[in-house]
Amino acid sequence: MRTSVRTPDAETVEEVLKLAARAPSFGVVPPWRWRMGNECLELLTTRNDQTAMLACGAVLHHVRVAFSAMGWDCHVLRNGPEDHVASVHPRWELDPFSCEVASAAAISLRREDPRAYLPDEVPDSALTWMLHAARAEKCELELVERRSGAMVRLLGQDWLRMGEAASAVLLASTVWGLASQALLHNGEVLVRVGWQSPNAEPLPQSAH
Repeated sequence: MRTSVRTPDAETVEEVLKLAARAPSFGVVPPWRWRMGNECLELLTTRNDQTAMLACGAVLHHVRVAFSAMGWDCHVLRNGPEDHVASVHPRWELDPFSCEVASAAAISLRREDPRAYLPDEVPDSALTWMLHAARAEKCELELVERRSGAMVRLLGQDWLRMGEAASAVLLASTVWGLASQALLHNGEVLVRVGWQSPNAEPLPQSAH
């Protein structure tokens, strides 16, 4: 006998979207909006430029992480027609050991930190963790420089996917306790990571 597919209730969806709203939008007004579809969330945008797609990718990854932390697996259909960027179909099928609790907690802890970082070197193990985070989103990560922290460059063919990868790298660095800043510079997606002084003033919740 076929059983019905469970889907999250309205309260769960509200909490997920509240958490996901903290995604970086690369210096522009968040270009995304969400609409309830048929047992899914539809990600919409009125813009399709590179920056908008990066921001939409970041919020899409944040939504996936938030659902995962609450035990929901997500099937994602990307690149829909016109303003329809993606559809997120949550299902109660997630292996408990796959829940991204640490990454979800990092969403609330992450701050965009443009300040100088300490000269202490970022461990290879942290950079490897970020590399795997990027590859899980179908992108590559390249080390640009290793001075006062590290600068890494995201490499990919699809701006939506690169936004998802940027989100994954930022959250991975936050799990490690590193400060971070995402940058879009001359058509390249860069992420600064490093150690912040323990005496540094706390930053407010990351601005978009």
